[in-house]
Amino acid sequence: MARGYASKSAPMLLRNRALHTSRHPATRQVRLLPICHRRSFINIPNIFPNNNNNTPQNIRTLRASRILPFPPSPLYEIIASVESYAEFLPFLAASTVTARDPASGYPSQAFLTVGYGPFTETFTSRVNCDRSKWIVEARSGGGVGDDGQPIPGGDEGLFGYLSTKWELVPRPTAAASPHVGQQQQETEVRLEIRFRFQNPMHTAMMSAVEAQVAGVMIEAFERRIKEQMTLNR
Repeated sequence: MARGYASKSAPMLLRNRALHTSRHPATRQVRLLPICHRRSFINIPNIFPNNNNNTPQNIRTLRASRILPFPPSPLYEIIASVESYAEFLPFLAASTVTARDPASGYPSQAFLTVGYGPFTETFTSRVNCDRSKWIVEARSGGGVGDDGQPIPGGDEGLFGYLSTKWELVPRPTAAASPHVGQQQQETEVRLEIRFRFQNPMHTAMMSAVEAQVAGVMIEAFERRIKEQMTLNR
């Protein structure tokens, strides 16, 4: 009888132990789930670098300017000649115009190939040439521009956003001679580069030299201007 009593109570005892020991692990599991869930969402932008969060905080800006002793008109024709960029601008391996504005004839879209060190990337840029404001801007990286039109190149790899903006500001000066009524006109050339890399590693590598990029580009433009103006004399 004692043996039978033990055999009947053993399953009940084991069941009670199982119920007792399973409480705390279940409680710990419930507490851990929300924490793991939150961490997965925090880490998503780092795991997937193709995050097009082109907010002002994420976009870096480089600027440089020069004052050149020329009127704006011939300078504008050079900065609007996007197809010739690869001939004189550093970091640009190729430039091909793929569409032009039917009214003005200026480029409206282009393929640009950027190269720096081991990195080379060809991407599509939407080009805005506004001669009335002496502005030429090439933008890529997806999103929508100020005019409401889509900007191409959002999934092309290296850049999450890239904008290269040239602006000319006429600066009339005093007459070169008191016997000459004409003014010798100068032009301030402004270059603004705004960009965001898809991969934070590229941003870290670029940070060591980014302060020099705009200055090097505008110096190259200045040399191009002097060459072209000398040839056209």
